[in-house]
Amino acid sequence: MSSVETTLITGGGAGIGLEMARLLAARGHRLVLASRAGPRLRAVAEQLRGRHGVEVHVHAIDLSAPGAAQRLFDATEGAGLRIDALVNNAGFGVVDEHVAIDPDVMHRMLQLDVVAVAELCLHFGRAMKRRGAGRILNVASTAAFQPTPYFAAYGAAKAFVLNFSEALAKEMEDHGVRVSCLAPGPTDTAFFDSVDPQRIAGDHHFGKAARAQATDVAAAGVDLLLGQGLLRVVGWTNRLMVLSNRFVPRSLVATVSKRLLRPLDLRAGKA
Repeated sequence: MSSVETTLITGGGAGIGLEMARLLAARGHRLVLASRAGPRLRAVAEQLRGRHGVEVHVHAIDLSAPGAAQRLFDATEGAGLRIDALVNNAGFGVVDEHVAIDPDVMHRMLQLDVVAVAELCLHFGRAMKRRGAGRILNVASTAAFQPTPYFAAYGAAKAFVLNFSEALAKEMEDHGVRVSCLAPGPTDTAFFDSVDPQRIAGDHHFGKAARAQATDVAAAGVDLLLGQGLLRVVGWTNRLMVLSNRFVPRSLVATVSKRLLRPLDLRAGKA
């Protein structure tokens, strides 16, 4: 690898992606940040350049659009900008009954959370394999480890990311490319901005008081990206939950998840 490594972070303009960008910029990484929010990306890039003196490229792109992964590859690696590390962080979820979700929203979610992740790993992973060096970090979720009623499609998408990452890691380990997977629990980012706060208030599993800080999750992600290991579940309570799921029938796990994740208005029988 070159003396200055280049890391591409999707969803790099806010939340966990932004905090990872800050940590990597402090380590001297050249950065490529991709998200839909062009003005925010440009502001973040200026901040990182000014504070850390690093090179930062930005690409305003909607990765939920078909073909976007190929376009991002063409604009970076395909244009001669070698990507040493890829962080697949972009994603969103919908907290609701599955049958109540707008079909177009569901399609965009699965395109971003599943298809784009697989396509980005294909394009950038192929280039890394050819060089015999590279790192890929895919961001999954603790939702990947059990059925998640009222978060059903998102949880299933993250189960895909988890299993896909573990399989891809084995495919690539003999070619100098390390693949790992980060699994945070609910994190205090803009992820929940689209959810009516009254639906997840108080002691709800997604309530604000129960969420991890993006800085803590990002620190775990950078440590995993640059260190060793295949999977990192963030937070000891989340690790305990994942471990306990192995010893309980999945039907019971799904029942518990239903009680934890059901929006408050549905608990009250208003919908």
